[in-house]
Amino acid sequence: MNVWTQTALMGIYTLTPTHFGSGQANGAVDLPIARDAATNFPILPATGIKGVMRDYAGFVPALKSDENISTLFGSAIEPVAGDAGRAPTAPGGTEAGKSPVIKAGKLAFTEARLIAYPVRSLNRGFLHVSCPLILETLARDLRSLGAGALLDLPPLDAAAAASAQVADPALARDALVLEDLVYRVDEVSQSTAVQTIASALAGLIPATEGATRERFKSGFVLIPDQDFNALMDYVVPVQARIKLGENKTTDDGGNLWYEERLPSDCLFAGFVGERRGRNKQGAEPGLQALLDARDFFAVLQIGGNETVGNGICRTTLLPGSTLAAGSAA
Repeated sequence: MNVWTQTALMGIYTLTPTHFGSGQANGAVDLPIARDAATNFPILPATGIKGVMRDYAGFVPALKSDENISTLFGSAIEPVAGDAGRAPTAPGGTEAGKSPVIKAGKLAFTEARLIAYPVRSLNRGFLHVSCPLILETLARDLRSLGAGALLDLPPLDAAAAASAQVADPALARDALVLEDLVYRVDEVSQSTAVQTIASALAGLIPATEGATRERFKSGFVLIPDQDFNALMDYVVPVQARIKLGENKTTDDGGNLWYEERLPSDCLFAGFVGERRGRNKQGAEPGLQALLDARDFFAVLQIGGNETVGNGICRTTLLPGSTLAAGSAA
């Protein structure tokens, strides 16, 4: 039995640097990005994605009523005015002596996992890099959520665990340089499976962005898990942020801090599902209503630093068997 009655795959492609914080400092970095605890790969937390989608849904004509939005995303939780010690309650108040009625929404969201990261290269300006662990995790998630038809990923050969594999044959003619990782010519090979995977994953980038899709397909590289893990330890940019005091210095009440930011051209993927047992009233909106309004969610701002242009992303929301290997061509 599938955990959801309907599942959609959500692709998120960063257009500007993006900061989705973890809420705690990490060594010298005051504001690190959110990462998976086991792999240390960047993630976009489900709570943030759901909150952004809820906010944008308020601009969709068919969904903008409070009742429809509560049906999809759950009751809004608001603090009780003037009483910081009391628990939050649903808007509108409650009858005397009764607890507030707080209902969960029909939709469920997962975190968006990293699919490909842009890495500087001497071969080209940058290449989209991934690893077998990322693809195996994506395939596992698709199977577990009953959404295997969303994305057909062919199996990788044994060489993927020990060398670099590329989608474009032109990248296999010379040594491959990714930041400070160097693969000799004999350590780089063109793979038909990787080429097929690149074409499928390009479908997570909107069809209107044809040039970006083609760049992704021709610049997709698969490297061993341990090499990718090493990249994630140092390749994410760290920016110094400064708040100056009245005299334009940090000596009179100013501040200096460091924060990580995901660069442009990162590709993430997550899932949106319609929870079982939530379709008792056929007139109520469900996941299909979100899919019908996907144009309203084509460009989202996620994470922090909105006023300095961070977090602008291009998104896709793909239902059922819309996406299959090779369909992005």
